[in-house]
Parts: sequence; structure tokens; C-alpha cells
Amino acid sequence: MTEKVFISIGSNLDPEKNIDKVKIHLDSHFEVTYSSIYKTPAEGFSGQDFLNLVCSFETNFDPLGLRSFLKEIEKKMGRTPSQKGMSSRVIDLDLILYGNLVEKTDQLDIPSNDIEKYDFVLEPLCELAGDAIHPELKISFREIKDQII
Repeated sequence: MTEKVFISIGSNLDPEKNIDKVKIHLDSHFEVTYSSIYKTPAEGFSGQDFLNLVCSFETNFDPLGLRSFLKEIEKKMGRTPSQKGMSSRVIDLDLILYGNLVEKTDQLDIPSNDIEKYDFVLEPLCELAGDAIHPELKISFREIKDQII
């Protein structure tokens, strides 16, 4: 069974090149739809601006399998264990939605809290799925955006 998933993508180390690279990785496995790219200042630390976007595709991976697959891409692209939390990074791939799944565990945060916390996740998500309903809040992503602004 396939599920529609949404992934947030970010980079602030050679971001144009790394976003092009990650698109090649993802496009070789899935039929991917990408949002526009948003430029945002580093948040929580001082560093170069980030380029952020959201993508969507159908997958047969289960949530943990997809998360592992995304972590492998990060590793192949040169992301190191020190590139976590609020820091510069080669690439950051976060599973933000997995169908209508709601799972809050040590390993999974679905739907991701980042949707409500960060414009650089919510804005591109609205571009791709503004009328879709948040699995927990039961309102559209566009309504979430309108409430935050």
C-alpha cells in the first residue's frame, strides 16, 4: 500500500548545489513534486541563510523505513553527526507528514511539530497542500498559516 508523504528539505552549506543533488537522489526513487525554494535566515544560531522547500511523493516505505532512507541520503551527501540541532548543515531531510498517520515516539514525530513552529516548513507545505487537513488539528494547513500570521 502506498502513502503520500511530505518531506521538508533544507541546506545552508552550498545550498543550491546540495538541493540539486538531493533532488537527483529523490527523483531516482520516486515521482516527486517540489515546492518553490524559500530563503530564510539561520534560526537559533548564526550562520549562512538556508534554502528550504517541501516535496511530496507516494511511497511503499513504512515511516521508519522512509526515515532511514532519508538519513542514508543525508549521510551520502556528507552530513555528519555534528550537523544537528541548530547548526549549519549540508542537507536536512525531515519526514513531516505520512498520510494521515499520527505517531509521536522517540523515533517519529508525525505530523511534525515543525509544521506549526516554522514558516519555512508551513509556507512551502501550503504551496503543495494548502487545503489538505492536518491529521491532528483537523484544519487545513492554510488555516494554520492564517492563524499564525
